[in-house]
Amino acid sequence: MTADAPGCSWLPLESNPEVLNPFCKRLGLQEGWGFADVFGLDPDLLCMVPQPCAALCLLYPSTKISHPRREELRAKKASMGEPASDLFFVQQQDGIGNACGTIAAMHAMANGSLQGKFSIEAGSPLAKFMDATKSMTVSERGTALAAAKDLQEMSDATAAAGETQGAGTDDANNSHFISFVNVNGTLYELDGRNFDESGVAYPVNHGPTTEETFLADAAKVIQEDFMKRDPENVNFNVTALCKLD
Repeated sequence: MTADAPGCSWLPLESNPEVLNPFCKRLGLQEGWGFADVFGLDPDLLCMVPQPCAALCLLYPSTKISHPRREELRAKKASMGEPASDLFFVQQQDGIGNACGTIAAMHAMANGSLQGKFSIEAGSPLAKFMDATKSMTVSERGTALAAAKDLQEMSDATAAAGETQGAGTDDANNSHFISFVNVNGTLYELDGRNFDESGVAYPVNHGPTTEETFLADAAKVIQEDFMKRDPENVNFNVTALCKLD
């Protein structure tokens, strides 16, 4: 646990729109937007995802994936350049417990709103957190989240409504939640546990994307850089933050 992060253990969120959407509404998500299931990553199934789509959230089995992949990404970090200045990103501090689902949802919502896809209700918990932490570093923002008892209580109440275990800090439950967003035409993978050599989390730059190709571009990363590392495992789940019918 980091020296500044208070000890708290968040409950895991379920990767299920029926659980995520009430949580996101309480966070401040605009009416008409929410999470939808992604039934597959082939082009014909991606066509079923409602449009526009602001983000994808991936729940994946971490045992064979996270450690070797993070080592590889760390070696490539220097070639990724500096992330966009308006990218919202939170480090998942040690000691925060099972917060990766909450952080993935916050990453999806915050960046979607900052890109003008929808609004976050003024005075809502997420709007207040974004405003209070806008000048903070990634690490400081993570510590602020660990201290945000109102957000933890909201997240835990949502988790209690789910039926299955979601994901754990540092892959403690052998699964992990992350998100993918399009910020200013760049595809970013946002994982608050993806640390550099100094112990600071950083977003992964996967190169150019567009409104039209975002789903396919993110799906390609998921298929080639996650699923291929554990091809016999069926415990991958993808949801999309999109404008619902």
